[in-house]
Amino acid sequence: MSNKLEPIRPAEAKEMYLRERRTDASDATIKAHDYRLGHFIRWCDIEEIDNVNDLSGRDLHRYKLWRQEDGDLNQVSLKTQMDTLRVFICWLESIDGVPEDLSTKVLSPEITPSQNARDVMLDHEQATAILTHLEKYEYASLEHLTVALL
Repeated sequence: MSNKLEPIRPAEAKEMYLRERRTDASDATIKAHDYRLGHFIRWCDIEEIDNVNDLSGRDLHRYKLWRQEDGDLNQVSLKTQMDTLRVFICWLESIDGVPEDLSTKVLSPEITPSQNARDVMLDHEQATAILTHLEKYEYASLEHLTVALL
C-alpha cells in the first residue's frame, strides 16, 4: 500500500529535518548537514523544483553531477555530500514527502581507504608555533598534550 505524498517545499523540508535531527545529533553534525543540504536547496531553486514530491532518481543523478561540477569536489567530498542527501531523502520518505525507496536511488561514489586519508605533514616551524600557543593559552589541554606527544 502506497501512502499519498504530502507536498513540501525543499527549504521547508530541510528545516523540518534539521529540527528533527537536533534531538539525536551534535551541533557539529547539524551544522554540517545544514551546509551540505544548502547546496541541494540551491539546486532545487535553480531547477525550479518547488515540491520534493516531484523528485526522481534521475533528478538525484543530475544533482550529483551538478554538485560535483559546481563545487569542484573530490570523490571523498562528493561521497559525504551524497550520503547526507541519502539520509535526508530517507527521512523525507518517513514523512510522506518523497516516493517510497527514493533514498535507494541516491548514488554515492565508492572510495578506497587511500582516498579517504591525507598525507599532509606539519613542518617543524608550524609545530613549534602551535606548541608555543598551546603552552601559553591551553596548557595541559587535550590539544596541548597531543601536539606535545607528537
